[in-house]
Amino acid sequence: MTTTTFGYDALQDRIWMRSHDLDQTVWLTRRMVSSMLGPLLKAFETATPGQQGGAPAAQRVAIEHRLALHEVAPGQPPARLTASRVTPGANADPQLRLCQRIVTRSGSQSVLLRFETGAEPLELKLGRRGMHLWLRGLAMVLRQTQWGLPPLPDWLHEGVMPPVLQGLVDRAGQSAPPPPESAPPASPASPGDN
Repeated sequence: MTTTTFGYDALQDRIWMRSHDLDQTVWLTRRMVSSMLGPLLKAFETATPGQQGGAPAAQRVAIEHRLALHEVAPGQPPARLTASRVTPGANADPQLRLCQRIVTRSGSQSVLLRFETGAEPLELKLGRRGMHLWLRGLAMVLRQTQWGLPPLPDWLHEGVMPPVLQGLVDRAGQSAPPPPESAPPASPASPGDN
């Protein structure tokens, strides 16, 4: 499975995307993401299998997204979406690696994403599950940008935690006692506390 990391550079006002398998990074501008995201999501939704069942594409893709995030297929690793302080990488020149064009092809089984830059292109071939994870990662970093893009579909806001666990966390948070009104100041951590 392809491992991809997203980040937002406020100074550049750009999103960077790094493919760890290919050791390549590309930078995406607000205009590029804005022009790419709507058509990409529409094509991905439309290509969702199960049309013969009669459910609309938006409902089918929502079910598939939930399964991609929470179901583990035999022989497959569980989905991993993590937040960390990863940097774009040493070979991530924001000008040379700036995405100039994105070509996508969505099928019922896979999606091809080709990011053309001033250097060599970055090409990701993702199965439907991998594309769901990729889109969720992009959606998570888009929240940091404050770019004012059109709202993403509801299904893309699906929590990373399985619904049963999220319900337990939500209930535990509601029943937790309120913090004391005047807590003593926290003592600084010493180097050995890590």
